[in-house]
Amino acid sequence: MKFVNILVISSLLLGACGPARHVVPLEHKENAVSASFGGPLVDVPGVATLPLPFTSVGYARGLTPNITVAGNWYSTSALFGVAQFDAGASIRMLESVNHRHGFSTYIGSNLAVDVVESTTKLWPQLDMHYYWRYNRSEQVQSDMFNKSNRPVSNLIYAGIGSWWELSGTKAHGQEQKDFVVPMLNIGHNLNWKRWSFKTELKLIAPFSTNNKLVVDYKSVMGDRGATGVFLGLTRTF
Repeated sequence: MKFVNILVISSLLLGACGPARHVVPLEHKENAVSASFGGPLVDVPGVATLPLPFTSVGYARGLTPNITVAGNWYSTSALFGVAQFDAGASIRMLESVNHRHGFSTYIGSNLAVDVVESTTKLWPQLDMHYYWRYNRSEQVQSDMFNKSNRPVSNLIYAGIGSWWELSGTKAHGQEQKDFVVPMLNIGHNLNWKRWSFKTELKLIAPFSTNNKLVVDYKSVMGDRGATGVFLGLTRTF
C-alpha cells in the first residue's frame, strides 16, 4: 500500500493523469460523459512494466459551436486521500473548409488536495492540438451498441501540452527548478454514432531526467521523462 501511495503522489507531481480532453469541440449544446484509464509507464518491482492505473470520469458540454467546457474527477486518486479535479475549455482555433483538418487549444487547470496532509496544489494547463478526420467518404460503421449504421469519421491527433508549476519549492523544501512540465502526445479516436474509443501515447517531461526518482519511470527517451499510455471511452448525447 505504501508503494502504491508513492506512485500516486509522484505521478501527480510529474503531471500526467489524463489524456487530451475533447480535441475536437462538441457541437453546440451537445453533452458528453467520459471515462479514462492509464498513466505513465513504471517498473513495478516483481511484477512488470505497467501504466499507472489512474481512472477519471468527466462531463463536457458544447458551450458554443467552437467552445466546449469540461470537468473531470480522478477516482483513483481519491482512494488514496487525494481529491483531484481538472476543469477547462477546448477551443477550435482553425478548421479547413471540408472539416477534415483543424487546430484546437485547451486552457484549464488541475487541482489536487491531499486531505491527509491538508495540502493543496494547483497546476494551470495549456495544450495545442492538430487533428485530422479520416474515413470521410460516406463509409459506414456499426454503432457500438445499437447496431445502426451512419457515415462516420475517425480522428487522429497530435499535440503539445504543458503543466505550469506555481510553487517555488518542491517536497521537503527543495528548490523548484522546473516551472513548466512539457508534454507531447499522439492519439486516435475510433468513433461510432454516440460512442468514441480513445487510445493515446504521451511523452511527459522529455527534457527532464528520470534518474534518482522514487518511482522508476519508463520512457522511449531512455533516461528522459516518462511515456504515458491512456485509454478512454466517451458517450455523447
